Amino acid sequence: MDAPALRRAVDLSGTWECRPLSPDEDPLRAEVGWRPIPVPSNWHLAGLEGYAGAVAFRRSFVAEPEPGRAVHLLFQGVDYFADVWLNGVYLGHHAGYFQPFRFAVTGLLRRENELLLRVDSPREEPRAVWPNRKRLIKGVFQHHDCRPGSWSLEHGQDEPTGGIWGRVELLYTSPVHVLSLRLAPVRVSEGSALVLATAVVHSDQRREVEAVLDLRPRSGRGGSARQSLRALLQPGENELCFSLTVPEPDLWWTWDHGSPELYLAELALTGAEGTLDALTERFGLREMRIEDEWTWLLNGRRFFPRGTNIIPAEWLSTYTAEAIARDVQLLREANVNAVRVHAHVNRQELYQALDEAGIAVWQDFALQWGYEDSDEFTREAVRQAREMVRHLYNHPCIVLWCCHNEPLPHNRRLGRALRAAVAAEDPTRRVEEASDFRQHPYPGWYYGSYREFSGLPGAPLPSEFGAQALPDVESLRRMLPPAALWPPDWDAWAYRCFQYHETFHVAGIRLGGSLEELVAESQEYQARLLKYAIEHYRRAKGRIKGLFQFMFMDPAPLVTWSVVDYYRRPKRGYQVLAECYQPVLPIVALEREKSTPGRLLVFQVAVVNDLHRAFAGAQVRVWAEGPEGWRADLDSYTLDIPPDSVAFAQRPPLDAGTTVWRVPADAPVGRYTIWAEVRDTQGELLGRNWQAIEMVSLPLGREWWPFF
Repeated sequence: MDAPALRRAVDLSGTWECRPLSPDEDPLRAEVGWRPIPVPSNWHLAGLEGYAGAVAFRRSFVAEPEPGRAVHLLFQGVDYFADVWLNGVYLGHHAGYFQPFRFAVTGLLRRENELLLRVDSPREEPRAVWPNRKRLIKGVFQHHDCRPGSWSLEHGQDEPTGGIWGRVELLYTSPVHVLSLRLAPVRVSEGSALVLATAVVHSDQRREVEAVLDLRPRSGRGGSARQSLRALLQPGENELCFSLTVPEPDLWWTWDHGSPELYLAELALTGAEGTLDALTERFGLREMRIEDEWTWLLNGRRFFPRGTNIIPAEWLSTYTAEAIARDVQLLREANVNAVRVHAHVNRQELYQALDEAGIAVWQDFALQWGYEDSDEFTREAVRQAREMVRHLYNHPCIVLWCCHNEPLPHNRRLGRALRAAVAAEDPTRRVEEASDFRQHPYPGWYYGSYREFSGLPGAPLPSEFGAQALPDVESLRRMLPPAALWPPDWDAWAYRCFQYHETFHVAGIRLGGSLEELVAESQEYQARLLKYAIEHYRRAKGRIKGLFQFMFMDPAPLVTWSVVDYYRRPKRGYQVLAECYQPVLPIVALEREKSTPGRLLVFQVAVVNDLHRAFAGAQVRVWAEGPEGWRADLDSYTLDIPPDSVAFAQRPPLDAGTTVWRVPADAPVGRYTIWAEVRDTQGELLGRNWQAIEMVSLPLGREWWPFF
């Protein structure tokens, strides 16, 4: 937050006027046809439904001139091309949807002013340009199977995201002011942390200033540091560099490993006339390294990301602070400690909330599938990728940059150029050229059976896996008209991204006799697949370095791979995710889904510990519950659980962690649940999990099968 006495912001949000424009129409000459529109907004939601192309925006405002002050016009987000005029004077052009940008307007401001924008968010020509030779850098907001219209040539660009989606502000500062402050913790331990800071300072003339940089923990507990220097500024932009050692720092950890402590860095500029300007940035002291074979290290400790992919909102203007807080709470309650911001850049407030919550971020650049293979496009993509890094640089939650999601073969040189540019812009974080198809296994959805997850596809770090599931019936009724619900209008469902072939022919989900039955079948299948996949991945901790399920929430009223729908109603898979992502997780390795009374069941219980705490003498208990209140205790023992491990009981002559249960011959048929829980020596619950098995009757004449 900037020092209020030195900087003053005037919010220009509110009711503006807008007018669609023909391709060659001059917005300065548009006299009629203006209509009110809220700013910020995405125009599809604000009266220009389905519109793609150019729109003129204008508003009049009164400003009080302040002699001796510099004035800036700030835009927090405009999608996609923007040309800006103030009082008839052309200020400039900007391309991109996620980057804030500004213009200096000192000397152009009057008491009564008119601000005019031409915003163009075009539809790219199907087949000729879209989908494999795209030119707009919008990622999932222009082409994806989790947006309205899915990847349909006809409808894949429907419900567009164009508009002024972020705040517009006038900012008054001193003529000498800080444009940016970047902070890089480069050596971090519990004893000390070395921070390199780079500031860009603008001066209207050649002059000398004193620059003082203060680092202090927001909690007020840890060590602080201060450094000052005198600088002779030249007219224009000047770079100032600092290096500070922070003793006994408060470190930023993910929520499951510690506290996500944050620091405030304030850079103040002082001249002969007193304090000129001050800028405060929030950052965290942490070191996250990812070694060659995808071993993650957080502050020197091995870290296992229990992750998910997120695309929280199709229209960023609607993603309010309240909505962000709700989503972060859902992530925490699901025991997620890392998210992949999938093929887009979200609004700054989301990253601030993830900093606060202690959730690590794999950050994708906004490239999805195929783009134009040209030097011009590569140059523009490099420019915007560098802007992404500068925009998000100070967030401690971000630990990885990824340049492209599932690129097509003709975009390989684009990926290499982006990786080099991003690594040069930020040498402190891991940079991946792409998240590729080989890291995205989908057995049980696009092919084969979900039991293929036992082979650990996508190892050592699967960054996508999952299956679609329908939202609940109430959500479906909100997103589809009654005539399309039952019997289903499959075209209407496909527009909402439902995949018919995969649902019925690969997953084998039954249509059933009602919408309620289909929803239950669909959600149960997704939950079963996720449980099977995640438990196999986590039991293989060591060979598997982390995982990112696809995906967490729906960005629009859709049918997708999410475990939380657009209206934020959890599906059955959400509870499974929360259970399977417990930091300490007992796993009942019961490979068969059916058995019969009288049969011998032999299974393992593995205890996965992602924490850097040992639990000596932990108590493991295993029991079974069945129909009609049936219950039986199966096993109990003491287990030493090392930190960051997978532990099994060692009980010769049985194999490690093995439990033997002879199902009573008179046990009722039906669904049984085998439970396992782990408690520490004080009786505190560390983790509880279950596995289901169906007891079925023996065929007549086969009663002699008592064991196998």
